[in-house]
Amino acid sequence: MMEFNDRDLCLVLNRALRGVLIATAVGIPIIWLMWGWRSMLMFLVGGAIAATGILEWRILMTAVLSRLDANSAQAKPIRGVVAWFFIRLALAAGLLYVSLRSLDGKVAALLIGLALAVAALFIEALRILKDYA
Repeated sequence: MMEFNDRDLCLVLNRALRGVLIATAVGIPIIWLMWGWRSMLMFLVGGAIAATGILEWRILMTAVLSRLDANSAQAKPIRGVVAWFFIRLALAAGLLYVSLRSLDGKVAALLIGLALAVAALFIEALRILKDYA
């Protein structure tokens, strides 16, 4: 059995991020044609929040693992990383609120955009199970 290490986790999160970006780019014209430009903007907001969420989790994971690694001489200061994590959460909540209040698009488009992160991480989890089983 192979061992899953920190580098593998970073690669998984990078592939998930790439998957979210590709799905967002593919979904933009589809949502625009189906539901209009307002819904497309809501989908784009959801996709952007999904992508930045994966990016933030990767940064947080890297900082935590570097602090736990006894051999690491360049441990990132965790306080700043956690602060930016919560600032991003607050910004995402504000962006969700503004898009729901000001754009008159379909909420389903926003939810589909947000769900891209869950779908990408689920696909990566299936790949891990296949590779490590």
